[in-house]
Amino acid sequence: MNRLLKVESLTKEAFSPFGHLLCPNPGIPPFKTTPPIFTDRMPFEVDDGEAEFVYALLDRKEFTFTGLERHLKVTQGFFMMTGGQAIITVAPATDPNDPKSLPALDSVRAFLWERNMCFVLHRGVWHGTILPLEPHFAYILATRKQTSDESSAPLYDGDVQIRDLGVTFELKL
Repeated sequence: MNRLLKVESLTKEAFSPFGHLLCPNPGIPPFKTTPPIFTDRMPFEVDDGEAEFVYALLDRKEFTFTGLERHLKVTQGFFMMTGGQAIITVAPATDPNDPKSLPALDSVRAFLWERNMCFVLHRGVWHGTILPLEPHFAYILATRKQTSDESSAPLYDGDVQIRDLGVTFELKL
């Protein structure tokens, strides 16, 4: 079964159920007005472990996906390092005490991530692999060291919970 998902503009308002969007002109006055000028900020949290930054590389692939993952012990920050755009996919957090609790298929959304933006996902928010529009893509991931280790292992039932949604999402720009 396939499901078409239209890619939306990434705005603070549209993204607020899933996390914090950091951008250069959020429409509010700077909170520090001397250089460097601070115009926006976002929180980052880690439980039971150490925070780390990971340099991540991706190659372009088909704009489809079937699964999402979530993390309950860390918010994750994404900071683009290359000049191109990418698509991020998210769905609302579900019951953290129920590993079988999946997001509703109609709650899954896709956003176009622009170069001048960074974001942090709320704990438990479901998200997919970043899908770059350019042939090669790099970003910095702020995460929990133990979560990275589980992603490499993979343990899938610790802080890294990866689930197949039983449908193929096709993304439309």
